[in-house]
Order: sequence, then structure tokens, then C-alpha cells
Amino acid sequence: MANEKNILKILEITKTDQYSTVEELFEKSRPNSIYYTLLILSSFIVACGLLLDNSTIVIGGMLVAPLLTPILIMALGIVVGEFKALKAPTILILKSALTVVVVSFLLAILFGSPETISIFENSLRVAILYFIVAIASGMAATFAWARKDIMDILPGIAIAVSLVPPLSALGISLVSLNLEIIRTVFAIFVFNLIGIVLGSLVVFSLLRFQKAQKIVAKEADAQETKEKTS
Repeated sequence: MANEKNILKILEITKTDQYSTVEELFEKSRPNSIYYTLLILSSFIVACGLLLDNSTIVIGGMLVAPLLTPILIMALGIVVGEFKALKAPTILILKSALTVVVVSFLLAILFGSPETISIFENSLRVAILYFIVAIASGMAATFAWARKDIMDILPGIAIAVSLVPPLSALGISLVSLNLEIIRTVFAIFVFNLIGIVLGSLVVFSLLRFQKAQKIVAKEADAQETKEKTS
């Protein structure tokens, strides 16, 4: 009985924590100069890592990328049934993806595009494994944002979330028009995006974030107003 209580304890979260989680996620997902600076730096680091075939550099770039938070907001919007909250993060993710692809494309033009990118093997097995990792990463990231006592695991989650590398590989592959790699890395990115959303959906539901519908609607309205006035 005691063990069951300990297991369920991770699902205990106060209303205050729910509200602060929502506010922080929206704040970190603002399309401001800080967000885009981190995104561009991450794009340069990851692209250089792929061109050098150096996984350590790629991992370093993944730590910098801010792409995770708008994806978690998408999951949160679905959980609370506030679908207007999906518009801004969806647009931000599309713009971010385009930014990564363009930066990587330009670097590949300057320094040459490799024939193959070794970290992305073209097989169904690899795609499924990336999908499983993405689901687990989405779950872990949502727990970390909601439970402040485990926030220190976020850097590790950032390494596991493979969003920028496939986009970067897509940009590099466009230079040589390697259709096989382009299809593979695009599929991996889509699988990762869907997997993170699904994993996050599960955890937001378990933590009863449905009750935070009002604060999500408020933050979504505030974000929409800022975009219209900017």
C-alpha cells in the first residue's frame, strides 16, 4: 500500500504549480529575440556537427535548442480543449523548422554536402525507435516542467529529443538533392514531433491539467494580442 502511494505521489500537483507551469511554458515559447538567437545558434552547432560527422557537437547543439516548449503547449492545448492555443505554437514550430533548414542549407553550400549522414539510418526499425524515444522524452519533459523538484533533468531530455538534427540533415541533403536521406530525416522529424505531443498528452492528462483550462485560455489570448500589436 505504501509503495502504491509513493508511485502515485508523482501525479500529485497543486493548482498553483499547474498555473505556474502554464505561464512558464508560454513565456519560454514567446517568439522573441532570445528564442530565435538560441535556435540559430543551435542550428549552426548541429549543422557543423553533422558536416563534421561528430555526434558530440550535435549533442551540444541539441542542448541549446528551444524547440521543446512550443510542442508541449500544443499538447497542453489539446488536453484542456483550448484549440486556439494551438495556433501560435504551430506557427512558431513551422518558422523554427524553416530557420534550421535554411541555416543548414547555407552551411552545406559553403562547406559541401556529404553523400550520407551516418546517424540517420534509412530503416523502419530506426524510425520506430526514434518514435519511442520521442514519446518517453515528451513524458519526461512534461513531468519536469510540472514538477519543479525534477527540473534539473531537462538538459538530459533536451539531448534525447531529436528535433533539430533531422531538420538540419534535411537542409544539408537539399544541397545534394539526396531524396533518400531527405525522406528519411523528414519522416524522423515528423515521428519525433508526434511522439513528443503524445507523450506530453498522457502526462498532462494524468496530472489533471484539464482543470487549468482558464489559465491556458488567458495565456493564449495574451499571446494572440501581443502578436497583433507587435
